[in-house]
Amino acid sequence: MTKCSRRNIFKIAGAGSLALLAPTFALKNQGSAWAQDNALDPEDPQAKALGYVEHYDDVDQAVWARYEAGQQCSNCQLAQGDVTADWMNCGIFPGKQVAKKGWCNAWVQRQG
Repeated sequence: MTKCSRRNIFKIAGAGSLALLAPTFALKNQGSAWAQDNALDPEDPQAKALGYVEHYDDVDQAVWARYEAGQQCSNCQLAQGDVTADWMNCGIFPGKQVAKKGWCNAWVQRQG
C-alpha cells in the first residue's frame, strides 16, 4: 500500500491544476491567427445594415450622410484592444475583427 502524505496530495493537485490550464495557454497563443480568421465580412447582414466598409474611402456618402472625413474604426470609441493594429475588436460586432481604416454608421468619436 502506498503512503498518502499531505505533501503527495499537494503535488498531485498542483500537477492536475496545470493539466487543466494547459488548453487555456494553448488558445492564448493562437490569438493572432484567430484575429485574421475572424475578419468581419462587409456582406454580413449586421455589417450591411450599419454600412460597414473595410476602408473609409468606400463609404457611400449619398446613403451615409453622417460620415465625415477622418472617421475610421481606429479612432472610434467602440474599438477594443490595440487600435494601432490592422484589425481590432469592436463592441458592435462581437467575435469579429474590423479593419483599422474601416467605418460604419455606429462610429462615435474616441475620448482622449
